[in-house]
Amino acid sequence: MAVLGIVLVVLAVLFGLGVSVSSTASTKLEVFGVDFGVAVPTVFFLGALAGACLVVGVWLLKKGLGRTYRRRKEMRDLRNQVTHSDTAPELTTESDDSRLDEGRADAARTDLPAGADESAEEHRQTHQPH
Repeated sequence: MAVLGIVLVVLAVLFGLGVSVSSTASTKLEVFGVDFGVAVPTVFFLGALAGACLVVGVWLLKKGLGRTYRRRKEMRDLRNQVTHSDTAPELTTESDDSRLDEGRADAARTDLPAGADESAEEHRQTHQPH
């Protein structure tokens, strides 16, 4: 795969150099109703730039959607853990119990709107059983 990638990159660079060296003609380019007189190599490289922007945009979109999917899956798994641990507690030590409470607080905190973390923390501190 890496060799194929290197071959394709080299071919693209050679093609770009061939277009820029051998083409001396100019043409008229119209963008949103505005006419530009440009050289053929300029049109070629503008197309290559537009293609590169498209590839980067699709890659960023894929990464963003993947991250969102992983976050939603993690939240769903955490909620399932909390609901299943409430029905059948298998806690043996106090440290496990405190970690579970922290997990519930973290899960609840992620559902709160921005800025509500401080008020939720104050509420938890004032209403803790002693």
